[in-house]
This record gives sequence, C-alpha cells and structure tokens, in this order.
Amino acid sequence: MIAGVEKSGVISRWDDEKGFGFIRPQGGGAELFLHISAFRGDRRPQQGDAVRYTAGNDRQGRPRAEHARLAGLAVDLPEIRQKPPAQATRAKVRSGRQIAEPSRPSNLGRALALLAATTLVPLLGAGSWLMKGDAPWWLLAYPLLSLAAFFAYWRDKRSAERGAWRTPEQTLHLLELFGGWPGALLAQQRLRHKTRKFSFQLVFWLIVLLHQLFWLDHLSGGAIAARLLG
Repeated sequence: MIAGVEKSGVISRWDDEKGFGFIRPQGGGAELFLHISAFRGDRRPQQGDAVRYTAGNDRQGRPRAEHARLAGLAVDLPEIRQKPPAQATRAKVRSGRQIAEPSRPSNLGRALALLAATTLVPLLGAGSWLMKGDAPWWLLAYPLLSLAAFFAYWRDKRSAERGAWRTPEQTLHLLELFGGWPGALLAQQRLRHKTRKFSFQLVFWLIVLLHQLFWLDHLSGGAIAARLLG
C-alpha cells in the first residue's frame, strides 16, 4: 500500500477498553492495526464501522493505520491527511469527543499535590524511625520500587501506543504493594495512564490505603492494630 493515499476498509475487531483494533482492507489483504490516537471522528470507532484510512508500518514493519476516519466524514479535512503534531489526550479519547488538537501537558501541580498528600503520613512514620536510629532496611523499597513502578508505567504506555506487548496489571500492582505506589501515582498523573479504568484504580487506592493504615498504626504505637484485633 502507498502511504498517504486513503483506502477503504472495515473495522473487523475493536477493543474499546484498550483503545485499539484492526482494519480489514476492502480489497482484501492483511489486517492493519488501528490505535485510537490515529482515529478522527465525532465518536469512538466500533466493530463493523466502514472507515477510510492511510496505511503505514510500525517499527517492526507490521502494517498499521497511520490515520483513520469514519467513511461518512468529509474527505478534505486536513487533520485526516496530516500527522497530528502530538499525541491525543487520554481524556478526549475516553470521552468520545473528536480528537483534532494536540495533547495538553500533564498537570504537574495536581500530581505533586496528590503525592504530597499521600506520602505525608509515610514520611512522618519513616522520619520517626530515622530519628531513633533503628530504621529498618526495607524503607529503601519505597524510593527504589517507586522508580521501578514509574518506569513500568512509562513502558506500558509506550507499548499501548505501539500495539506491543503490555505489562500485566498484576505486575504493576505488585510493585505498588511492595512500596512503589508513590512512583505509580506520579506516573499515572504525569503520563495520564491507567487513570480511567475503575477496577484498576480501585485496587491501586486500596493498596495506598493499606500503606496509610500501616504508617498510622506505627505512629500511634500499634493502637490501631490493637483496636482492630482486639
């Protein structure tokens, strides 16, 4: 196929939760990968939609749609034929509104505010241990696993955009559980990744709550655990 020339096809498969699917060319041939960031229209695509698309290849040489639109849209819209200047925002993708403008920068202020609010109690608890001079070695897990979690989120988002192998959600949650949740929280807000899936967010915030309770119990001298067990 010649890149830049619109072809006709049908969306043969579509996973709206993950934001990608495949186009079956009208004239036959191999299916093309389609990511939501390459799609233009007044609603999200669905299986069976007739589309117009321009074909290309990913870095591994696999066929993918560089741009796609519902077949009923006007053919002279410039954003259909030109590569968008930046990645479409996840908020617009999830809302189903038309995606034509570049993404806005992530909200660093909100990310830092959430991070400060959730790490206040753990920092106080860790500080009390450090002042006594008997801090346990596993306190190092927080900064080290936070770095690992941030990198895992970053890698997972890049994989999602390229249609590559994803990082299992269980792996992300294990990193969070063993102390990497501050880095995961920062990654979610900065990268706008994994923030819209309710089931994922529910598990994440339960992990954060578990850590908050642990540190509150430490600061109270074990009073919370004694009350819960007592």
